[in-house]
Amino acid sequence: MLTCDDFLDDIANLEKHFYNTGYSSGWDQGRREGEKEGRTLGYKQGALLAKEVRAHQTFAETLLSNLQTPTSRVTRALENLRDMCAEFTIENTEDLIERFNLVKAKHRQVCSLLNKQKNSETPSPSPDLSF
Repeated sequence: MLTCDDFLDDIANLEKHFYNTGYSSGWDQGRREGEKEGRTLGYKQGALLAKEVRAHQTFAETLLSNLQTPTSRVTRALENLRDMCAEFTIENTEDLIERFNLVKAKHRQVCSLLNKQKNSETPSPSPDLSF
């Protein structure tokens, strides 16, 4: 038989019950949305990383095929850059950033050997243009 105290206890526990239910529901929803957002961000960042590595590889391959006065040092550096880019995989994420930084450093070395400025292939906007 229900007493008045049991009825009051049920009312007092009602708030705790709804709080716990809402908390666990919110936790689950936040986890699902966080996984979705993390997956999207990871996909975008991975695509940008792959795009940059492949740009370095194309840079090396193009220069190797069009080099007019090849020197052994420049050729060796270009071949190393091309090979580093070709072997670059994302399966091993332990040292991904370290390997990516090595590719960028090799690219800078090639540019310095060729006396090439980093962004010399992209022309700067004319000061006469205005919008």
